Amino acid sequence: MLEKVFLSCIMLFALTMQSQEKVVSGQITTSDGNPLPGVNIQQKGTTNGTISDMNGKYTIPITKGEKILVYSYISFQTVEKKITAKLINVILKEDLETLDEIVVIGYGTQKRKDVTGAVSSIKSESFASALPVSPEQLLQGKIAGVSIVQNSGQPGASATVRIRGTSSISAGNEPLYVVDGVPMQFGNANNAIRTVTSGSSPLSEEAINPLSLINPADIESIDVLKDASATAIYGSRGANGVIVITTKNKGKFGDFLTYDSYFGLSYVPKLLPVLSASEYRNYATTNNLPFSDLGADTNWQKEVFRTALTQNHNISFAGGSPTTNVTGSFGYNNQEGVLLSSELKKYTGRLNANHSAIEGKLDIGVNLTYANIDESRAAINSNIGDEGGNILKDAIRWAPTLPVRNADGSYYQIGALRVNPVSWTDVTDESKSSLFLGNMNTSFEIIDGLKLTSNIGHTNENVSRFSNIPSTHPAGEGQGGTASISKYKNTSVLAETNLTYDSQITDDSHITVLGGYSFQRFETENTFTSANQFVSDATQWNLIQSGTIQSNTSFKDANRLSSYYGRINYKLKDRYLLTFTLRRDGSSKFGANNKWGTFPSGALAWNIADEDFMTDTKFSNLKLRLGYGITGNQEIPNNLYREQLSIAGSAVYVFGGTAIPSVLPTNFPNPNLKWEQTKQLNIGLDFGLFDQLISGSIDYYTKNTSDLLLEFSTAAPSVVTTQWANVGEVRNRGFELNLNADIINSKDFNWNANVNFATNENKVLSLSNADYQRDEIRVSSGSGVVGNNNLTQIIKPGLPLNSFYGWKFTGYDSAGMETYQDTDGIDGADEVVIGNANPDWTIGINNSLKYKKIDVSINFTGVIGNDIYNNTAAEFSYVNSAPGTNILESALNTGASRTQSAQYSSQWIEDGSFLRLDNLSVGYTFDVDKVKFIKKARVYFTARNLFVITGYSGYDPEVKTRAIGIDYLVYPRPRMFQIGTSITF
Repeated sequence: MLEKVFLSCIMLFALTMQSQEKVVSGQITTSDGNPLPGVNIQQKGTTNGTISDMNGKYTIPITKGEKILVYSYISFQTVEKKITAKLINVILKEDLETLDEIVVIGYGTQKRKDVTGAVSSIKSESFASALPVSPEQLLQGKIAGVSIVQNSGQPGASATVRIRGTSSISAGNEPLYVVDGVPMQFGNANNAIRTVTSGSSPLSEEAINPLSLINPADIESIDVLKDASATAIYGSRGANGVIVITTKNKGKFGDFLTYDSYFGLSYVPKLLPVLSASEYRNYATTNNLPFSDLGADTNWQKEVFRTALTQNHNISFAGGSPTTNVTGSFGYNNQEGVLLSSELKKYTGRLNANHSAIEGKLDIGVNLTYANIDESRAAINSNIGDEGGNILKDAIRWAPTLPVRNADGSYYQIGALRVNPVSWTDVTDESKSSLFLGNMNTSFEIIDGLKLTSNIGHTNENVSRFSNIPSTHPAGEGQGGTASISKYKNTSVLAETNLTYDSQITDDSHITVLGGYSFQRFETENTFTSANQFVSDATQWNLIQSGTIQSNTSFKDANRLSSYYGRINYKLKDRYLLTFTLRRDGSSKFGANNKWGTFPSGALAWNIADEDFMTDTKFSNLKLRLGYGITGNQEIPNNLYREQLSIAGSAVYVFGGTAIPSVLPTNFPNPNLKWEQTKQLNIGLDFGLFDQLISGSIDYYTKNTSDLLLEFSTAAPSVVTTQWANVGEVRNRGFELNLNADIINSKDFNWNANVNFATNENKVLSLSNADYQRDEIRVSSGSGVVGNNNLTQIIKPGLPLNSFYGWKFTGYDSAGMETYQDTDGIDGADEVVIGNANPDWTIGINNSLKYKKIDVSINFTGVIGNDIYNNTAAEFSYVNSAPGTNILESALNTGASRTQSAQYSSQWIEDGSFLRLDNLSVGYTFDVDKVKFIKKARVYFTARNLFVITGYSGYDPEVKTRAIGIDYLVYPRPRMFQIGTSITF
């Protein structure tokens, strides 16, 4: 009996050993030694598998089948290991080609190799360690053909983004932003040209940047669609390019919790060289000029600027199962401005979730983002008149011989027209902004290759602004104090559905067909109330009815866009590529005769490197691209095509002793009004050498924008003075070069470099047609002393947009009076073209280095060949205003007479070329193998705006006040130093 039992045990053991020979365990790490959780380990040829845990460790029993384990993880190279031991540790290397392979295009993704249009991308891995406040700043200097100008250094300030030049005169020139599949409208469509100066309030007119409500730490990738082949899928909104922002949404089982934070300080790297107290006294006494001297030696710029502190905290998490993953984050940013009383506090939250069901046939995704910004603004405005003031203007012009405070501690004041610069901090200007962005996308694979997708989205943007100038302040004393309340709301709803058919037709041909429908509605509301003559300053704006109401206005409008779209991608032999796109848009912004428009595009590409004759060459990639398409621009105010009525200002009729305000039309209807149309041709070449050690692209493009949306004067007599029509044409053409190189790629040291250049030639071709004629348009009035009646730029056929136009300065006569060029010898000086604000070249130079645990990132940006009108220098470079106001030191050496008044001329047009070390980051990653609860720990130091090489004399050459290339009292861009840490648990 015992013998039978013994034999049975031996047989059972043998069978067990036959079916399960051994158990293999080990740990999986990255190339820099960090544990890698969520890695899939599969015994080749079997269904036997497992997943690595949070520490990268795994255990797998080996069954019958091949004695090979396959280790796979997204964005890493798949590794196969023969089973030769019970302990197998594996190092997975990042698959850099895969990281760059998938790009987001309109309504889908595509392999980089299969892209036929001009599409550039940056991934989260390439972001600088210390992130900026706003997402578009991540693109600066990174992508050829994308120009980004920071409008000011104020926390949360907006930026001017141009993709392949400026195409429109009166409509918007900003690209379309698509966040997680939802096209955004940020309420900045009213960009009609103004030809006269409006107002002189000291309060900032700088637009609040709505993109700053998106946390850059939440961004997974940014894809820039530049040519018509790529943007035509967005039809009437694609003419200015498209920027697609995708947030992080791919959590995996056993993933991470990460805490990121940094602390920083910033300061103004340069002060304008105005006269010191001793120089001011010397000039006044030498010229026997009376002046106020209270014995002070005050540097007013130093009094209003400060060393500002910044802190940022962000917690992100990810996790899930094989069918469900969740990612999320919470962020807080507090940034003081370098000008007194300016500050920004930002709170953000994000939750993204994805679920897969029915054996992967059904996918459901939800993306939710909420952000809130509280902002305090400095009283700085570039749109003020001769005697208007604000904190920066008064800091420049106030006499250095005057003190900040009186003996009793109160501010030393002169009056309403000369305000103590530091006392501007008593003026309150606050804004509160919030943004909710949410969408749910669902896709279902009906049959193999046929997928139905829907996307439902909603946005809600609210901006409230409150201001108060108390009666105790000189600027408000004459009005008994002033206060205002402005509330703005912008909402949208989106509903889209499409079908995608993807099929390998034959062994050599593959086709993807997309067809869909989209509907989006935008609604905007605004209320504004202002008052003065308050009984008490204590209530500020909170009891505005206690003052005398000066303005009480409101509006509400909406626009709708209904669209049908389709795209065909065809691939033959994996190297001949064809894309055809068609979109038909119906917009409520346009007249009855042009409600609908059609926007087609087509592109061809040839992967030359895959041809047999390229087998023995050093090319790992060589692709020729050719694309042509038509896109539109509808970014104008609503309802311009039809007659609109409004309250006619002070015009009233009196009935029975009661004054009734008149209601009159404000424009003539135009049922033919439609979108601007841009036709673009793009020729591109993508290349890679030596297994992509060197790679890049070259693009040439030409785009013509016709049917420009312009405002024309109506024939008199007429109740209304203007009418909108489609007239004129602008052309942009240029080259783009992007070059990447893995200069060194060894075990301990890696050096990757990127250089990109772009040039764009802009020209106005026409401003007229058979019905409407314009020879030229004068735009962009100056400000301050050299201001209100001077229009500094001209729009004229044959010239580029942003051309400066005025007198050409030729020197001084014997009496010290300015002289100007007389081109025709008749009636003295003539106005001529005196500058061009558009750069000849834009440059980006980016370096990423890594030595063992140390990483370094160095990023340069620059422009060459642009001109700047230094309106600030023009105002403070004339000795006739001193010693009543302070002036620049250079004014003493010009030779100008004291009777020479300030004039706009080429004397104040300066070369704005610069090269900026925009970002320098140095980081160190610790070895945390012995710390069980920490996966990764890194510290870093970052310097921003470390230096600028330029000949420009202003605060900073990267400027935009009234228009691109005009500098007047711009909030200076600070230099910032940050130290931070990132810990993953």
